[in-house]
This record gives sequence, C-alpha cells and structure tokens, in this order.
Amino acid sequence: MKSAGRRRARAGVAAMGLVLFLAAAAPSRPPAPAGVPDLVFVSRRPLPRGAGVPGLGPDQRAAAPGGRLMLRRADGRVAPFLHGASFFDVSDPAVSYDGRRVAFAAVTRPDSGWRIWSCDAGGRDVRAVTRTPAAAVARSGVMPRRVHDLDPCWLPDGRICFASTRYPARGESGRDATNLYIVHADGRGLARITGERNGAEEPAVDPATGRLLFARWWTNRHRPSDVDAGGLTLDPARALPGERVGLWQALTMEPDGDHPRLAGGYPIERAELMAYQPVLLDDHSLVGVNADTLSLSPHPGRVRLAVYPGGFARPHEFPEAPAQMCSPVSLPDGRLVVSYDPAGRGDFGLAVVDAGGGGLVPLADLRGTLELDAAVLAPRATPPLRGAPVEGMARDAPATDRGEVEHSGATIRFDCLNVFANAPVDVPIPDAPAIARDVRIRFFASLARPGSAAGDTVVLL
Repeated sequence: MKSAGRRRARAGVAAMGLVLFLAAAAPSRPPAPAGVPDLVFVSRRPLPRGAGVPGLGPDQRAAAPGGRLMLRRADGRVAPFLHGASFFDVSDPAVSYDGRRVAFAAVTRPDSGWRIWSCDAGGRDVRAVTRTPAAAVARSGVMPRRVHDLDPCWLPDGRICFASTRYPARGESGRDATNLYIVHADGRGLARITGERNGAEEPAVDPATGRLLFARWWTNRHRPSDVDAGGLTLDPARALPGERVGLWQALTMEPDGDHPRLAGGYPIERAELMAYQPVLLDDHSLVGVNADTLSLSPHPGRVRLAVYPGGFARPHEFPEAPAQMCSPVSLPDGRLVVSYDPAGRGDFGLAVVDAGGGGLVPLADLRGTLELDAAVLAPRATPPLRGAPVEGMARDAPATDRGEVEHSGATIRFDCLNVFANAPVDVPIPDAPAIARDVRIRFFASLARPGSAAGDTVVLL
C-alpha cells in the first residue's frame, strides 16, 4: 500500500511537471496595444530564399506557396478566419465599408488561377465573385496563359475593383500585364477600366476624394534616337542620352478610368516616385513600398516603406536595414499596421507603427509563415461616390497592328499641361531653358503582340 501511494504521488508530480513544461513552452501572447481593432490577414508559407515576398511584384504576385486567412482579435487572440471553405492559398483580404463582407483572392489548387471570393464578417457564406473566363484567346489565336485575378478592394458603391491578367497583353518585360477591372459583388457587370501597357495593380480608394488609387509599372524599353529612321531604338548605344526608368508609381483616377494623375512622390527625382501597395492617409500623405529593385523584378531585394508627407515631398523611409516592411494599412488613429521582418531574413509578422516609423509594437508572428496583407475588420467612413458606374465589358483584346488602330475608332487625348511650362500640375519643377517654338512631338503606339517572343512592337501614329 505504501509503495502504491508513492507511485501515485510520483505520477502526480510527473503529470504536474509535464503541464508546467507545456505551459512554459507555449508562446506567450504579448499585451494587446491600445487602439488596434480586429484584423483579418493572411498567413502564407515563404517562397524559396531570395525569391521575394509572395504577392509582391510582377514575378511573385501569382505565386501560390500555400496559406490561409486568419483573424487577430483586438485582445491579441489569433485564430483561423474562414469556416466551411478550403483553399490552397489566399491573399489580399479587403473589408467592405460597412464591415459586413470580406473580399479576398484565393486558389483552390496549386495549379489553379487566382480568383476573387467573398465571405461575411464571421468567415462564413463564402461566394465566388469572379470565375475562369470561358475563352481567354487573343486575336492572334494564342491562348495567352493562365489568367489570374488579384488584389481586390471595395468601392464606395459596393462594387469590387481588382487587378487581373484577363486582358491578353504582354508587358514590355515579357510578363503578362495586369489591368484593373470592376465587378459587382455577385459577379455581374465585369468591366475593364485601364489599358496599362506594363501593369496596374494593388488598387485602393483615396478616403478623401473617392478616386481610385493604384500602382502602375512605369517603364519603356523603346528609347529616342536621332540616328534611327524610325526615331526609336532598343539599343542603348544608339539612343539619345536620358534617364532609364523602370519603377512602380502611385496614381489616382476616376472609377471609370479617366483623368489619371500622380498620387504623390518627388517627381524631381524619378527614383523617388516609387510607391507599391500605395495608401493615402487623411493628411494626404502617400505611403508605399520601396525596394532595392524599383521594378520589383525579378525580385525586389530589401523592401521598406516610403512616406511622402502631404503627397508630394522627398520621402521618409523606414525601417533601417536589415529590417524590412511592406503591406501598409492605415488605422483610424493615423498609425499603420504593417508586415515587419526585423532581421531581414524574410520572416514577416504583423506590427503597428506610426507614420514616422516610430512606436513599433509587434502584433502577431506565427512560426514558419509570413503574416501579410492585414485589413481592419470593422466599419469605416465611406468615401465620396464619384461618377456613373461602368457597366459591360470593354474591348477584350489589344490592337496588334496599325490597321487595327486605324479602324478601331479609338482616339487619344494629350494634355500638355506642364511639359514646357511650369503649370500647377502635380508639383512645381525647376524652370527649363527656353525651347524653340517649332518643337514637334511624335506619337507612337506600343502595340501588344501576346503571341510573339518580344511581346510588342511600335508604330508611328
């Protein structure tokens, strides 16, 4: 009896020791910082080392390493968000202005195309918003590639804007070009609103004006030449001296795609226009992602935030190397929720930071995954409604030769506002030397050829 009692006592002590060990090994939840509401975000597996961040840039935007939607409660608790739905990977959750629906991009299998989905604020009632096009064939007869729908955001009228490679255009880099589309939340009324040559993605809405905000890949591989008969060349040795540009800049435009203009930056130094994943704050400051490789291709290198105070000013960048930041989203109090990699090794967790880069507090960092694309899961003020809604599908294939351009009936509008004079457009620039009165401008069309190796050609209009 005595030995049996000792065995029971030892077993009890052993069990207590196991419980204490497990309690000590479990990660402790840091105190929840004040003023951070519920957040929905994605937890994704990393890409191979050195390949960049999944979802960030033209080479990584459609990567599908695997992931899931997560919820971080205001008290710091973290749990899976979706109920009754299974996806192989997810990205870019966006919350409607009334806080009732969440749109996101997802793939059902590793080899699937990305599509836009939505669910309610509890992670239920999952519905498909976009579907695989019935026929994604260019006029050349070439099936361009697997089509991807990405980066959804809600518009003030309840529709969804997203980036897609549905328009069969290959950018000057040889990669599929993204363009912006608008669709009703039930999938009706799909309409393309941009025809960007190289890429338009990461849409958002300016909270002050209701204009669409997005990132545009600004580059041109064709350079002016005074020795080539056509006036353009791809050979740097035959080109006129000039700055080579290839970066992502932030633009705003009307929801129907009209009147695009710079959202911010420092135009005097073109490299200081970089702003991927752009966000406009209440004080009109522009926040975006900058990177070692301004084109983000083939991989971005180290990424950080660039803040342009008031919109047009020299940027303030943070954090200091080797740390990284991306995926900014603004909170009602002016702070930012960001994805933060303190050691610069590619392991991102969520953190909150003020717009000057100070006051950083970690929010969530799950083991072995990247925490990205946070969105505030709460109602917020609805921006102004602008213009009549766009309905119906625009031209579904780009022109591939001059004849198609001439017979399409399409027109162009060139607004020469501050090219030769310092007009109050965007930001004042230093006055240039006087230019001869007989200056002439040639207009070229960079036509897409999805079936060709080069992807495009140039014709003089």
